[in-house]
Amino acid sequence: MSRISPLVSIVFTTHNAARFIKTSVSAALAQDYPNFEVIVADDGSTDDTDRVCRTINDPRLKFFRLGRVGRCKALNRAVAAARGEYIANNDADDISLPHRLAYTVEFLKTHDNVAYVATHAVRSETFSSVVPPELCGPQPRVSENNVKWPSRTDIYRRNLFNHSTLVYPKSTWRAIGGYDEALDVSEDYDFYLRALQCGRAGLLPGRTVIWCADSNGYFRQKGIFEYLQVMSKIKRRAHRLLHLPSWLLLYHYLWTFYYCSNRFRRGMFAGKWI
Repeated sequence: MSRISPLVSIVFTTHNAARFIKTSVSAALAQDYPNFEVIVADDGSTDDTDRVCRTINDPRLKFFRLGRVGRCKALNRAVAAARGEYIANNDADDISLPHRLAYTVEFLKTHDNVAYVATHAVRSETFSSVVPPELCGPQPRVSENNVKWPSRTDIYRRNLFNHSTLVYPKSTWRAIGGYDEALDVSEDYDFYLRALQCGRAGLLPGRTVIWCADSNGYFRQKGIFEYLQVMSKIKRRAHRLLHLPSWLLLYHYLWTFYYCSNRFRRGMFAGKWI
């Protein structure tokens, strides 16, 4: 490991993701940015994740095993161990494109009042170890005219970001106390909302990640009742912390009613929430 502290830490948590992890970590290590590290926190895997990660011989990779502590605790342990000034999230089944850090970090370095930035992602229905060359080409140049700055109201109304595209100063994570370890679903959305206490959120125009949208992904299997309960907690807290107008809380209750009614009509209420 270099004695020079990395400017950026790409952070993974993983649980039984042996079939993804080598490709995803290798893609993270292939960044064209010069000063970064990759941290993988194994959240109690019982498959070959440990063996696969230890076959990756790169001094920039730090791998450590935890017991089965849960997604949020693993995330907080990983970020706490990060030496970088900036944190880049990376889910174990998503692939960072080579330009990801250069594209996002340079923007953050010139915008001190930003709590985090995200980008667009390339949706893929299945996980593939092959990155199409056309996705690695030049991205839209970032300018003040093509960066979107969603308001607190916009983000409260719906989740606008992909977690694996998120990059933020580690100071944002410290200021809000990290990820809420009481949550086991929608922890990313909760983070986006609470982090707005630290500044604005920016959505850059380019694409930096291949997002695996496989509905069988292990981060996506949650029941609808649990989802609605957690969302209610997240929304009430965000409403209070961000001093949002009263009508937005009513908006959430109306959204919940509409969502449940839709599920009943479609005969899907007993199923999963996505």
